[in-house]
Amino acid sequence: MSTTIAELLRQTELGLRIRHASADAMRQRIDWATVSELVDPSPSLTGDELVLTAGVQLRTARACRTYVAAAAQAGCAGIGFGTGVSHDDVPRALLEAAKAAGVAVLEVPMHVSFAEITRYIAETNVSARLASLESQYRRRHHLVELLLGDGGLDAMLHELGRLSHAHFAVSVNGEVVSGALEIDDDSVTGWDALPIALADSTQATLHASRPRDDSAVNTARSLVGLHLSQTARRLHTSRQDAGHVIEELNRGNIAPDVAVSRLESYGFNPGLRYRTFVVASQASSRDEIGRMHMPSGIDAPLTALVEGRLVVFVPRDGTDGRIKAESISAACRAIGHSTRIGIGGVYPAADALRWGWFEAKDALTRLADGEEIGEAPALSMASLILSAEGVPVGELAERILEPLEDADTQGTHLIETLEAWISHSGAVAEVATALGTHRNTVRYRIGQIATLTGFDPRVTNDVVQLSLALMARKLSPAIHASDDFQS
Repeated sequence: MSTTIAELLRQTELGLRIRHASADAMRQRIDWATVSELVDPSPSLTGDELVLTAGVQLRTARACRTYVAAAAQAGCAGIGFGTGVSHDDVPRALLEAAKAAGVAVLEVPMHVSFAEITRYIAETNVSARLASLESQYRRRHHLVELLLGDGGLDAMLHELGRLSHAHFAVSVNGEVVSGALEIDDDSVTGWDALPIALADSTQATLHASRPRDDSAVNTARSLVGLHLSQTARRLHTSRQDAGHVIEELNRGNIAPDVAVSRLESYGFNPGLRYRTFVVASQASSRDEIGRMHMPSGIDAPLTALVEGRLVVFVPRDGTDGRIKAESISAACRAIGHSTRIGIGGVYPAADALRWGWFEAKDALTRLADGEEIGEAPALSMASLILSAEGVPVGELAERILEPLEDADTQGTHLIETLEAWISHSGAVAEVATALGTHRNTVRYRIGQIATLTGFDPRVTNDVVQLSLALMARKLSPAIHASDDFQS
């Protein structure tokens, strides 16, 4: 049985709230859900779908009316409006237009992702689609042979077009990956967007021109879903293998030229310069992120899974690294997952595998709460020491600073004084001004620090130890938070 508006409202975990719907609208069948942030979503609509939007471009009453009119004309089952992003509430103009057009409106709270709604509708409806899979598979066995052959998805879509007297294309998360939507054929009267059921949150669509013979289309949709799932699994395995090479390089087990040579088979060009992006995510989404198809605009011949993170190596093309990172972040959000992304510098191939990776990982540790994208400065020796695998920097820092922290519970301000001392290179007058205290007080506190820790901030070797301890204390929570985010 297909999903309805009423059925969606009964799913308390989705937290949807009805803002407008007639009795007939509550019973209307929902075949699938789609996301469109266009003012006129018509190109993505075929009828009987729930169209989801956060209202990014619906800033005026006219834009709201245009959006509702397109949904009504296409015969949509309703509009799901996400609040808390661009709008705190569903715009009044949109509600008024929906009431006039007889279009149901659901409010989607900020904590519920569109992917959850899309997944629920797909899972509820998928059993009906799978019922006829076996018989359709037998009738169109040739499609399977083409799909598994050298021509792959392109060859299968070409044959499907011949059988159905139509044109076809496949898009993943809104981007066309096979076929074309711009066709010079006067017989085409329109296009239908047919959702493809996948096991994860990836949104795939088979686009089919009208008119057509639908006898083989449902079988093709299932085969495309199978093909995309298998491709994603192979991509995940390939990324794991490439990541193993990078991990061996950074552990010193293989030479840089050997690593680059091994990665050439993955498309890594030793003659190019690359910028490195490290994508960290929750453990629950790590597999899906690892299988994710890179969005358009990210020409990344090499992607890898290193220490549980997706690492993307993008050849230098003059584009700002943050723009690339935002594109990757948006692709992750499209499948319902939040990420944090660190950006490394641009380096020759071998150095990108090492310095680029360490810089991007260092950028992750520097992200403040609420930040999703960060670009670290060039790596320092201290950063490398503190991020070295197996070095007990946290324990050493705790041992050095614990006496100062204990004393500070009595209001001694020793940690604050030490940080100011290092920041102002031991200039007593500047430290006193920064702390708003007397110079003699600064001298007294420095003496206390030397007594309690055994390291005298006035001695070069000792202040280096104290500085590394402070940095380790500062970075350790960020490092742990990054690990928690991905694990």
